[in-house]
Amino acid sequence: MYWMYRVIPDDNVRDVVEKTITKYYGRWLHLSSKPSPYSYNIHVRKCSTTRVSLLSSINVELCVSSKEYDSLFKIARLIEHARAVLRNRVVWSKDTYLFGSVKGSELEEYSIHPAYDIYFASPGLIDLLREKLGINLPRNALVSKRFGGKYYFYSGDKLRAIINIPDEGTKLFIERYYPLTQCIDLDMDKILSANKEYLLSNVMVSKNFLKSLGKPDIVLVSFSGGKDSLVVLHMAIDYYGSQVVRGIYVDTGVDFPATRKYVEEITDRLGVGIDIVRADVDILINHRGLPTKKNRWCTLRKTKAFKKKLEEYKRKYDKILVIVGDRDAESEARARKPPVRKRDKYLEVAPIKQWSTALVQLYIHKHGLSNNPLYDLGFYRLGCYICPSLTSLERIIMIEKLYDELKGLKWFKEYIKYSRKL
Repeated sequence: MYWMYRVIPDDNVRDVVEKTITKYYGRWLHLSSKPSPYSYNIHVRKCSTTRVSLLSSINVELCVSSKEYDSLFKIARLIEHARAVLRNRVVWSKDTYLFGSVKGSELEEYSIHPAYDIYFASPGLIDLLREKLGINLPRNALVSKRFGGKYYFYSGDKLRAIINIPDEGTKLFIERYYPLTQCIDLDMDKILSANKEYLLSNVMVSKNFLKSLGKPDIVLVSFSGGKDSLVVLHMAIDYYGSQVVRGIYVDTGVDFPATRKYVEEITDRLGVGIDIVRADVDILINHRGLPTKKNRWCTLRKTKAFKKKLEEYKRKYDKILVIVGDRDAESEARARKPPVRKRDKYLEVAPIKQWSTALVQLYIHKHGLSNNPLYDLGFYRLGCYICPSLTSLERIIMIEKLYDELKGLKWFKEYIKYSRKL
């Protein structure tokens, strides 16, 4: 069976842990008597105080006190925190960061939460923040993305700045800045070298997960041109071979031109076929208006276009595997999804569900993959140029760095005008 996660409870908590898994996780958390070197392992014990402790890059210990023991909901929340510790635990050691380690200095005001993410700031982002806010941040600074648009920028183990990047509008704000903190530039080669075992252990979990799914007739990768789908596309090619792997890219008609170009170039470079299918988002805006956070009708159109193409493959193949780049840190909704979803005549799987953005970046760097150029400018996530989930930072980049490229597109100016009113 395809167990990405194993929960190993002591005998005195086994019953309550089993009930928690049944109620909140179905079968995608596997109750086990022993850990596996190819799974993420959560060891659960009953203790006098509640705490979560990292044991290794893929092992975490969850101690549950009697205060939480009687609540399945609280235990489920603690399991989520344990998964977040596996994903976001980082320390500073000598002159680099160590992920999945306890040997090093704790980061100042660092916090772990299931909804937080960590990543390395691109040179374009560092330059833009210097231009807009007049602050100097380290090259490849580690960033902790938190609630309320708060981004914590680190220099070594010291907090360098807290920047508020609102979801709405086109402005940025400095919450705190420590100019006297030493500005320690980082080298990605050195970070990768220090974390090669951490990266390898996570890749092994993902590939063992794929191995457990059996041998498909064809592997279809939902490829958006973003960093997460790039990793799973490369991983699929590496594991299954390019002959049985094919990407599917949904062009909404309001995609960034750079993304469409990148999709064609990177798939050609990787030697894998790509199906480009059209959704009719650009046409329907005339009737439905621009998508909003409360009415993301565009998502349904993209899903419909993808499934229409999938139907063609279902008529040709019996065993179809669809791979997506969904990760827990992206949203609460994605965190709730199991890593394997059984659909009508195919399996949909998320092999990097557990990964942080920093781990995604290390994988891309290790394999020398070309990233979407929008990330180099400072984008955290990609979408359409009218996406309601873009932040104020990404809209600033669109206005100041991409204006000449976007100004001729039908809905760009209306979207920016609407965004400035928020």
